[in-house]
Parts: sequence; structure tokens; C-alpha cells
Amino acid sequence: MSPPSPTPSTRRRSWITAVCASALLALGGPSLAAEAPQFAPTATCPPDAVAELRRTIDFVRAQTWTEQPGKTALNLSPDLNACRVVLNVGQLSAEEEAALQAGAGPRLAIEYRRDWARPSRVLLILWIVFGGSGLIWMYRHYARR
Repeated sequence: MSPPSPTPSTRRRSWITAVCASALLALGGPSLAAEAPQFAPTATCPPDAVAELRRTIDFVRAQTWTEQPGKTALNLSPDLNACRVVLNVGQLSAEEEAALQAGAGPRLAIEYRRDWARPSRVLLILWIVFGGSGLIWMYRHYARR
């Protein structure tokens, strides 16, 4: 037995549903999950400060201050005890940092991540001194034989 054929009103409803779903997904689907979390006021962070925290988070997430919006990796963490938002970022230009401080307000604290991928100069110097002396010793020891 074959399934019943859709009526014109059913086809129209499914088309409208598909268009509305794709419009919602395109306009706000992924950003709905990235909305600012709801904070409750605490003894150290009154309601007006909580509202400032939300505005700060929204401003930083909008990335209107950045020169290359897609390439700046951000890590935001609200701190209700100190009543501030901590932005952990790898690198910012002086203009971006000034725009952040001006737009986000006094509730924003910027912390820079250390780049552990760069080699230390001390290790390089030690390798040159001791590795080089070891090579010279091996050359002098085995070249005489």
C-alpha cells in the first residue's frame, strides 16, 4: 500500500515550515547557543553591575573592535566575586586593546596567554655551548685514531 499523496495545503505548510526553519537557522540559529549566560546578582556584584557584565560580554562577542574578526580566539570567563569579565586572548594590537577598553567599559580585564611554542634562548645557548663542545670532543677523540 502506498502512502497517501500530500494535499496542496500540506505541501504549502511543509514549504512554509522549511522556509521559516532555514530563515531562523540563518538569522539566529547558531548565535542562540552563544548568548550571554544569565547571572544572578550577588553581595559583591549588584544588579546594575551584572547588567554591565552582560553588556561587556555582548560587546566582546560582537567583535566589532577587531581588525580580523574571524581570526581572534577569545576565552571569556565572568568572575562574579570580583565583578568583572576576564578576557583571555593570545595577542591584540594596541588599537584593538584601546577599542576594547573604551567599548567594553571598566568591568573588562584582559589577560594575555603565553606562547609556549616559542623556544627559549637559554636552551639554545646551552645546546650550542655543551652540544658544540661535545662535537669538538668527539672530533678530537676519534679523528686521532
